[in-house]
Amino acid sequence: MKKEKKPRNITGIIVAVLYCFVLYAILIQAPEGESPVNPPWAYAMIPLGATAITLLFDYVIKFDFFRKKN
Repeated sequence: MKKEKKPRNITGIIVAVLYCFVLYAILIQAPEGESPVNPPWAYAMIPLGATAITLLFDYVIKFDFFRKKN
């Protein structure tokens, strides 16, 4: 017997990708001529946050703006 795969929540994936771009833009900001000085854990927030957002939309919120049920 094959288990039927649950479709992924497209809204959660799009929000997670937007989160990655915005957080990356925030982390690379620095004054002209200087390199950004951030703690090492700040860069780990990109994949951890994206994972948390997709899990939140898949299992908690369960609303998909792009796949509406009639």
